[in-house]
Amino acid sequence: MDPPLHDWLPGHRGVDLAAAAGETVLAPAPGVVTFAGPVAGRDVVVVTHDGGLRTSLEPVTAVAPRGTRVAAGDVVGTVQGSPGDETVASHCAAACVHWGVRRGERYVDPLALLGERPPIVLLPLGEPGPGDDAPGVLRRAGRLARTSCAAARPSRGCSAASSR
Repeated sequence: MDPPLHDWLPGHRGVDLAAAAGETVLAPAPGVVTFAGPVAGRDVVVVTHDGGLRTSLEPVTAVAPRGTRVAAGDVVGTVQGSPGDETVASHCAAACVHWGVRRGERYVDPLALLGERPPIVLLPLGEPGPGDDAPGVLRRAGRLARTSCAAARPSRGCSAASSR
């Protein structure tokens, strides 16, 4: 999450989670699918949650149509493309799902909504950290962020969701 100084400036309004084309994407919390369709050439799914939060997931092709009520962990879509197809336009070096969250019209850091997390430990580039393949690890594009399986399962069960 790298919010801009002003709403009209460029910035990164969410987090990128590693995912492969065709993988299932799960609702991070209960809500209603309020948008499912293309935006600027990429498929987007938006889930509106109780309390005024809206989650946007892209590039995600909807499985749950607009108006569908979903529970946390329900499948809402699949990562756009097909396995091995990396042609979907993305700002990530590798395939990823951008996960953006808004409260009203303001973007908030999605990782802050996951509850208490252990402190972040910086490691040298290119060296895998301890437990990189352990349950509870969200793979961000080029980084790792630990969380609980119950709180976030955007894709790959627990091991693997921006509007700009």
